[in-house]
Amino acid sequence: MATTDVRPQQLADEAIALVRRWLAEAAQVPADPSAERLAGLLRDPNGLDFAVGFVDGVVRPEDLNVAAKRLSELTSLTPKFLPGYMRGGMTLGGALAKPLSGVVVPVARRVLRELVSHLIIDASDSKLGPAIAKIKRDGVSLNINLLGEAILGKAEAERRIEGTHKLLARDDVGYVSIKVSSTVAPHNHWAFDEAVVEIEQHLLPLFERAAAASPRKFINLDMEEYKDLDLTLAVFTKILDRPEFLNLEAGIVLQAYLPDALSAMMRLQKWSAARVARGGAPIKVRVVKGANLPMELVEATVHGWEAATWGSKQESDTGYKAVLDYALHPERVKNVRIGVAGHNLFDVALAWLLAKARGLRAASSSRCCSAWRRGRRRPCGARSAVCCSTCRSCTRRSSTLQSLT
Repeated sequence: MATTDVRPQQLADEAIALVRRWLAEAAQVPADPSAERLAGLLRDPNGLDFAVGFVDGVVRPEDLNVAAKRLSELTSLTPKFLPGYMRGGMTLGGALAKPLSGVVVPVARRVLRELVSHLIIDASDSKLGPAIAKIKRDGVSLNINLLGEAILGKAEAERRIEGTHKLLARDDVGYVSIKVSSTVAPHNHWAFDEAVVEIEQHLLPLFERAAAASPRKFINLDMEEYKDLDLTLAVFTKILDRPEFLNLEAGIVLQAYLPDALSAMMRLQKWSAARVARGGAPIKVRVVKGANLPMELVEATVHGWEAATWGSKQESDTGYKAVLDYALHPERVKNVRIGVAGHNLFDVALAWLLAKARGLRAASSSRCCSAWRRGRRRPCGARSAVCCSTCRSCTRRSSTLQSLT
């Protein structure tokens, strides 16, 4: 019998048992070869340094001579896990990179793209359609995020918005994510109200396209840096408060590694409840742990202030569960549906069991990155109905690997 009295801590043993069952079932599913190679690369002591150095030093530079120099320097870090032909190719490529940069560097970049092909979709017109069709064969719904470099100017921001427009214009795309920081050039954070108005004007055409589509499409405002938290909340509520979007459902992300996440969820709940009371559509909040910790720590160190995040992983995990405990309530999910996002199976299992115990399965969903799902989606989806949707990133071929950083 469903009851709101059930608390997360009461479900710990059940969550552990459920994860064990998932892992046992997932072990019967053949692993994706490219995912296995990447996992092995990152287990290598030099793997992370090699991968980051390759992306930053070989893939990103426009000058092939600069890329060739870095490729030569990375030879000594080549992970031992890589197949022999890749290690041999790396050694040979490092030796020939400088004199034959025009030949060696493009080949090296292509090999790395193949290594991470399960993580990122090429968003060029000829490749995106078949990739989407392949993923959707298993009944998976997609949240597509167009990736790229940090936005440094108006031209780059306009290209990012135009790329998102092209995604929304496709019949096979119904759900996209975009960050407010991707819509405008760097702005003055002291001019908060002016920034909200400017970003709103840039995003309005996207929301108008989503509202005009049949069926309507879904836009999710993603979150990255702590400094954009209040800005994103303000832009999101301001747009959806417009009369023409009263019945449009949209979403926003909250990062649980921020102490502000629970209060932000409460603010969204109060605002959405008033919107629904006026006859409006509910919203969806995707709850994530947060993926910008290194940058937040750098910011805090440079400025000599306390980090905006929780001080430990345990605190972040506790904050994540506190947000779910508050949000997964029968009265609240009428206004705010919850997307449980993450790679931690125990968190996903706990959220599933909590929603089930409180009679809320229809109001919550689990979101996980496509690479994580490669060996797990069948058991989870078929037996437990947890992994019912997936996030997938895509980008133009010219900047595919830049998204890895």
